[in-house]
Amino acid sequence: MESASARFHAIDGLRGFLALGVVFHHVVINYQFYRTGNWALTPSKMNIFLGRGSVAFFFMITAFLFWSRVINRRGQIDAYAFYVSRLRRMLPMYLVSATLMIVTALAFTHFRLQVPLLDLVKQVLSWLLFTIPGIPSINNFDQTTLINTVYWTLVYEWKFYLILPLAAVFAVGLRRLYLAVFVTVCILLFSTTQFEWFFLGGCVAAVASRVEIVRRLATTRIGSVVALAAIAAAIAWAPLVYEPWGAVLLFLPFMIFASGNTMGGVLTWRSTRTLGLLSYSIYLIHNWVLYLGSRLYKHFSDLGALSVSQYWLFGCAVVLITVALSAATYRFVEYPWLRSSRPVVPRSATREAKFD
Repeated sequence: MESASARFHAIDGLRGFLALGVVFHHVVINYQFYRTGNWALTPSKMNIFLGRGSVAFFFMITAFLFWSRVINRRGQIDAYAFYVSRLRRMLPMYLVSATLMIVTALAFTHFRLQVPLLDLVKQVLSWLLFTIPGIPSINNFDQTTLINTVYWTLVYEWKFYLILPLAAVFAVGLRRLYLAVFVTVCILLFSTTQFEWFFLGGCVAAVASRVEIVRRLATTRIGSVVALAAIAAAIAWAPLVYEPWGAVLLFLPFMIFASGNTMGGVLTWRSTRTLGLLSYSIYLIHNWVLYLGSRLYKHFSDLGALSVSQYWLFGCAVVLITVALSAATYRFVEYPWLRSSRPVVPRSATREAKFD
């Protein structure tokens, strides 16, 4: 049976692949943008899945990790400490990323006011607050949202964090089942995005992965085959992902990974886990690197005129630069705050391995 720490190491490795999936997703869309002027999903089912599927897995990881903590501590959670720890984890790197985006937008408008100063302040604050108030153009720069296109997902992460202390009351015994049924009904009746299915799936995986027979089956070769088959089915039949059918198909491989299947050790390779550590930085700055790199190249030549193979050389350079910068931001921005994180439950509760 896999230990909890080993299972969480596999999740760390999965994060690395997901972050790279989002990067390549946007690299391909960027090529389409410079050829057609349209920033939108490409016709490729694989590329759509790399972006949307990765985001869906990220949502499930969030729910899985924190619902696991809540279950381990039988619903006990220090809400104040929890929110402080989330801010310490997410805010420093987010502020760096958002500041880079804001300064870039101002630079492309030559640092000259294009809107009333008060409006500019409101625009900047909106971006600094995880875009919860909205995503306005900075100083009338119409490509503001292209500098970084991923912040919207953090809004849903924060929604989950906001309801977690309340949901924790139902983390014990049959109340978990009642909560799952209630949430399912609410999603069916009220959801306009379907993102909630993935948070629910992560919570269900946190419960199911504790069942010994589930762990044993999940960590077999058959489990690996089922995981790959479910992902292939999602790419073929539910590439848009954000739908109940997509959630079901992705729940299967996620539960298998969460139960300790490392896909032959791939998810626990040192390099893979290192990418997992860098995944938050990669996620937050890759668009900025891609945007600036594209604008720089466009200054000298037509990026859209590159052949596919030529463009992929450019894309690989973007990936390498992103990973290198992410290593620096993890070390000097994220890590100092992680070292001093506070526990999110009462000190009397049993301590567990740190996995966020």
